[in-house]
Amino acid sequence: MKPELTKHTVFTYFSGDATTLQKQIIADWLAEGRNAETYFEWLEEWERSQLQFQPDTSAALLAVTEKLACEHEPAPHQPVLPARKASIRTVMLWAAASLFIVGLGSYLGRDFLMYRTYETAFGEVNRFRLADSSVVFLNANSTLKVPRWGFGKATRHVYLQGEAEFSIRHTIDHQYFKVHNADNSLITVLGTEFVVYTNPKQTNVVLNKGKVELSSNAGEKPLTMLPGDRATIGKSGEIKVEKLSEAQLAQHSAWKQHRFVFHDTPLREVATKIHEVFGVVVKINDNKLAARTATGSFPAENAEELLSNMSYMYSFEIMKAENKIILIPNP
Repeated sequence: MKPELTKHTVFTYFSGDATTLQKQIIADWLAEGRNAETYFEWLEEWERSQLQFQPDTSAALLAVTEKLACEHEPAPHQPVLPARKASIRTVMLWAAASLFIVGLGSYLGRDFLMYRTYETAFGEVNRFRLADSSVVFLNANSTLKVPRWGFGKATRHVYLQGEAEFSIRHTIDHQYFKVHNADNSLITVLGTEFVVYTNPKQTNVVLNKGKVELSSNAGEKPLTMLPGDRATIGKSGEIKVEKLSEAQLAQHSAWKQHRFVFHDTPLREVATKIHEVFGVVVKINDNKLAARTATGSFPAENAEELLSNMSYMYSFEIMKAENKIILIPNP
């Protein structure tokens, strides 16, 4: 029977007191990519518990980055574990080498070591608290990358793909929080609440509280948003701002309660939204039905539930075919 790995065993290893067998168990455990994130979480927890231990994380990160840049250097055949009383530099070097040796490829490369990734699956909405106590709600099929080292101290830059609501904590030293979006636009804030939807073609920002500065890749002067503003950045980088009512503001956070709000939205756009959120392909072969507009708020936790709720109001039937859903107008 394979020995079970515990947090205590890993902490013993961090302290430099692990036996040869324990080191091999940890190496085997790290060979499974899904355990790498847990490894880093336990490493951070162990460091916090060692008050007398002051790791030089900047030097550690530099050492790892330099090692990753040396692509010509062949990796050892077997994972090499650090010696007794290993420094954080040695631990990080060993972790980087081990992760590469076991064939985890580019997924656990430079990007993985430098950033912690928060993500949601299709149909999933989740809440995360960042190291600086800022809170992020991620909508379905979204990703947020946060620096592993120095976040909240040396930097508060994050990278978003998808949709998220941010509640940013204001720091004593007035440190900016910056959200880098998929279309290369940038949101700069101190302390505020806002919703962002971003993809490589377009970004929408809705400001609930506070004040943010928005800049795009067009190189124009940054625009300052005020509460109630919705800004849209198009392909050209031009920023357009409009003022929303309280009801419209609330609609942009409805996804947190698994509600879909539409206002004169063509069903073809509803189909696009369903694919984006749930990963389900919706086909509408009838042009008149595709152009039919929907207005209202619809609670739903999956594609079929949403379409079923809408079918009575907008007079269509649902037919499943392989891995997609087809909408057919009622006679």
